[in-house]
Amino acid sequence: MARLGLSSIISGFSELRINEGAKVYLQETIVNRKYYEWQLSVGHQWLKIENDHVIETHYCHPGAKGIGINTCHGKVFIDFDRLQTNDPGMKVRRLSFLPQGQTEDIGWYFRDGQVWREYGSQGLSMLSPSVSSREVERQFTLNPQGTFAFSGYMIDFSNMTEFHAFTGSYRRVRRRPKFTSNTGVLGSTSALPTAASSQTYRWELIGDCPNWTEHQARTCLFDSSGTERQYQLNQRGTLHFKMNRSSYTLGFSVTQINLSTGTTRAVRRLNR
Repeated sequence: MARLGLSSIISGFSELRINEGAKVYLQETIVNRKYYEWQLSVGHQWLKIENDHVIETHYCHPGAKGIGINTCHGKVFIDFDRLQTNDPGMKVRRLSFLPQGQTEDIGWYFRDGQVWREYGSQGLSMLSPSVSSREVERQFTLNPQGTFAFSGYMIDFSNMTEFHAFTGSYRRVRRRPKFTSNTGVLGSTSALPTAASSQTYRWELIGDCPNWTEHQARTCLFDSSGTERQYQLNQRGTLHFKMNRSSYTLGFSVTQINLSTGTTRAVRRLNR
């Protein structure tokens, strides 16, 4: 099958289960020990995207709206919520190749202020749903276009919103696979190398004060753990993200550059 090269990252669901026409993909995927695949259609042909683990890593982060990639057909932006591209003539899809009886570990998230929080976690506000991701996923599987009511809340799966009956307020909802169980290989519990699995790291940058400030999910697409995952994928690479409406490039060598002003800041990686 043809491949579509992923040359660089600019920024930053339906899930398709295996069918008769995808058996050849499954055979190759099992050999490569990877059970997801991102593809773009060019004309009437679906093409594999090389290095699609980068797309998958972004997709698993609930705060990621999408990702931009450079291809041989030009720049393409993938909208994760709609699973569409900004090019009307190009489609995107994510194939899921899972052994019979195995399911993906799915997380359901709601927007709590500026932070995406998983259902069942402790939110900042008093009005935080107590239902778990697993239960939401079970209801979604039963009726993907329906609704799920619980404890004064109602999730509308068709438009991915949550309504609170007492306050009359709405919140956005997202459904994403969990990074630790979906971007790695079959039989593995983590996508990170074994040597790094027992350690945690903190990523900091020089702030305006100037003081060292840790990467936080509420202000940046990537917190320390997300930055570390990208670092483990390519320790000589770069990470592109937005923070406070500005675009940045983090070089793991290690510096951070504001792409609008050209300002460079020092970055460091510390053991917790």
